[in-house]
This record gives sequence, C-alpha cells and structure tokens, in this order.
Amino acid sequence: MSRLVPVAVLVLSVISGVRCGFGLDVSAPTVTASIASAIGSGISSVVKANASIKVETGADTSGTIETLITIANNVTNPMNRLLGSILAGASSRDVNSQELFNNISTLITNTSTSISAASSTAKNLQMTTKSYLYNQMNRNLTALNKVLKNLSSGLDIVKSQVEIAASAEYPPTITNITVYFNKTVVANLTTPLKAIRNHLTSVASTINIIATERSQAINYQTQLNETISTAIRNIASAAVNFNRTVLDVYLRISQQQATTFKAINQTYASIVVRAESYGGDIRNLTQFLADMATANASFTQFVDLSTNYSMEQVSKALEEQTAMVTGTLVNIVNNVTAQSVTNSSANTASCTQKAVQQLQQSPVSMGRLVSCMQSETNSFRTTTQFVQVQMEGVKSAAASIAVQLSRICQRDTGPCTSYFFAALPDHSQRVQNKISVVAGGVSNDEHIVTGRIVDCLTGVGEDIVTNAQNILNKFTKCLTTVRAVPVV
Repeated sequence: MSRLVPVAVLVLSVISGVRCGFGLDVSAPTVTASIASAIGSGISSVVKANASIKVETGADTSGTIETLITIANNVTNPMNRLLGSILAGASSRDVNSQELFNNISTLITNTSTSISAASSTAKNLQMTTKSYLYNQMNRNLTALNKVLKNLSSGLDIVKSQVEIAASAEYPPTITNITVYFNKTVVANLTTPLKAIRNHLTSVASTINIIATERSQAINYQTQLNETISTAIRNIASAAVNFNRTVLDVYLRISQQQATTFKAINQTYASIVVRAESYGGDIRNLTQFLADMATANASFTQFVDLSTNYSMEQVSKALEEQTAMVTGTLVNIVNNVTAQSVTNSSANTASCTQKAVQQLQQSPVSMGRLVSCMQSETNSFRTTTQFVQVQMEGVKSAAASIAVQLSRICQRDTGPCTSYFFAALPDHSQRVQNKISVVAGGVSNDEHIVTGRIVDCLTGVGEDIVTNAQNILNKFTKCLTTVRAVPVV
C-alpha cells in the first residue's frame, strides 16, 4: 500500500482582516477567523503520522502497517479537500453561493464515504493490536462520520443565512453582518470543525502508537530470528567441521592400514619370487597372502561403516534437536511479539523487553548444541594412536613366519621350511583375528564418542526447550501480575 500524501496539505492558523462571506460582498473578519481557528492545522497530524511510519508493508506479515496507511489515506485525501473548500468559501466574495454550498455538500458525502471505508478497514486491527487502541480508532472514525452530519446541518443553516442576506432589501454591511452571522450561526460550523480537528488528532495519535508498537515488535522479531538464523549457520558449520574430523580420522587409519599391508606383502615377496628354492609348493603362502588381502578389504569396509555411522548418527541427532529447538523458539518468539502488540496489560512493554532479553541469553542459546561436537574434537585422537600401535603389531605378527623361516631354517627345503609353510593356515587365522580386534577397537571407540555426542545433543536440546518454555511461562505470568500502587 503506497503512502499517499495530498499535494497541498491544509495547515491553517488564525487569520483576520480578510474579505469574507460565502460569496457575500462584505467584510466580516470574525467569521473567517473563527472558521480558520476551528479547522486549525487540518489534516496535518494524520499526514505526519502516516509519513512517520518507517516500516515497509512487506516486512509486516500481520498487515497492520498496510491497514494504518489505508486508514490515513482514506481520512486525509477527501478531508483535505473538504476543509480547504470550507475555508476558501468562507473567505471568498467572488463565487456563486449555490454552487459553493452544493460543492461542499458533495465533498461531505465523499468524505463520509471515505471515512466509512476507513472504518471498515480498521476492523483488520481488531486481532492485531491492543483492544483499547482498536476501540479508540473505531470510536474516532465513527465520531468523524457523525460530526460530518452535524457539519452538513450547520452548513445548511449558514446557507440559509447567506440566502437571506443576499436577498435582503438592503445589502448587508460590516455594521449589520452580525445579524446574519452571529455567534450561534457561526458555531454551527465551528463546533463540528473543532470536533473534526480533535478526532483527526486522536486518529493520528492512535496511528502513531499502533505503528510504533508494531515497529518495535517487528524489530524484536527480526532481532530474535537473526539470533536463531546465526545459531543455525554456526551449527551447520560445526557439523561440517565434525564430519571433517571424522573423515580425517578415517584417512589416518587408512594410511596406517595401507602401510601395514604393503609391508606384509613386501616381507613375503622374496619368498614368492624364490618359490622353486622352497620346493615350488607355496600354496599355503599364496593362501595366506590372499587371506591378508581379504582381511585388508574387510578392515576397510568395517572402518568405513563405522565412520559413516558416526557421521549419520550425529547428523540425525543434530537435525532432530535443531528442528525441535528452532520450532520451540520460533513459536515462543512469535507468541511474545504478538502479545507485545495485542495484550493490553500495563506490564506488556516491560514484560516483553525482559522476555526478549532472556530469549537471547545462554540458557536458550542454540550454540550450546555446537559445544556437544566441539568438546569431542580431540576424542578421536586416541583412536588413531590405537590403530598406529595395533597396526605395528599386525605387521610384526604377520611377518613373523617369514622372519622365523629365515632365522631358524638353515636350508630352503627340508622339514624346517615345510613346518613353517604348514603353519601358515593357523598363523593366518591368528593374524586375521588380530586385525578384527583392531577393527573392533576402532568401531568401539567411534561408537563411544558418537554416543556421547548424541546424548549431549539430546540433553542440551531438551534443556533449551525447557528453559524457553519457562521464559514463556514467566512472560505470561508477568502480563497478568498486578503491580502494587506505591503509597504516597
């Protein structure tokens, strides 16, 4: 809704010494001065109230600002023409009286229609502002329409006096003009005009109050929503950092794993190359190396599953708690800001300010969710240290047959070498068992850390929600608390 301001805003002050008389060629300065004084600054107060609204209609989902602008435009546009025409007519002697009064009568009708439209629009305020402010706006708009009827009646009386004066046998003069326009006659115009001025001032004041309160509510909501949005961005960043940490652990484990199995293959490579020297039958060794390759692949798969489990479980818990906390905070923020403009309690402003402050403090800070992950940043370090030590053990254990074969057996063939080749199947099983233990250790470590993070996220999320609900409960109680009146 555009903010329309009349091209020529009626701003009046008391004037004197002018030709006056609704087309009568006689000087009656007191009439014009009285009318000008009654009109006062005209529609200026409403125009200023309209112009002072700094909130864009698009920023106000309640529609309150758009309603206020519509009301102001409906009140000011026709009223400006009406008041201007009355003042101009009262100070003009070169117009046709009949045409002048007909024009003013039409303007009164148009203004009444526009005021009625404003009253209809004002109904939109009933659910979006304080009841007394809505009633105040409604009362003044209704009163304006009633006063317009009084103004119309007053103009009819003035019109009759003008017709009597104009048809008098002797034209009225400055000496006898008061016979036609005495205080009682003039009061028929000035009394409703003063009432119009007062009601316009009241409408402007109500617009100012409602707009100010709505602007404050929007500022509060924007402030709190930005706090929530910033927290959500920080949570997303922390989640990325956590996943990066987990993947870094996976990479380090993979590097240790690759180094270990490469060393195992290199240890037995010389035996495979010299197979004929050992009698040519190295099937057990070939199977052992195949078992190691299988164990290597299984270890990779096991650690991969464990790593994905950690990231998935933390991500799931984080999403659930973030959604729960965000939903709770948004609902409470909306509740508080809505109450700030609709609750008529004398405590509303102070209660709202306190609640808004509390909703930005540590107990309900969504940043507490981030700490659950940040506090575990170094927890995986022991896992990589564990893998490093254990993989050295795997490498040493797997290579032991080759080491014993070269250290103990004096010949490449014979019972000694046959014994060690025959021992490879059992040896393979023992090494595979150790590899499984390492994989299990990695999985166990990651599950422990993951469990702690998930538990922390759940606990913190529930605590934030509880604290937020307590703030809302205190806010609601604050609104209904009756303050003691100090004894003077």
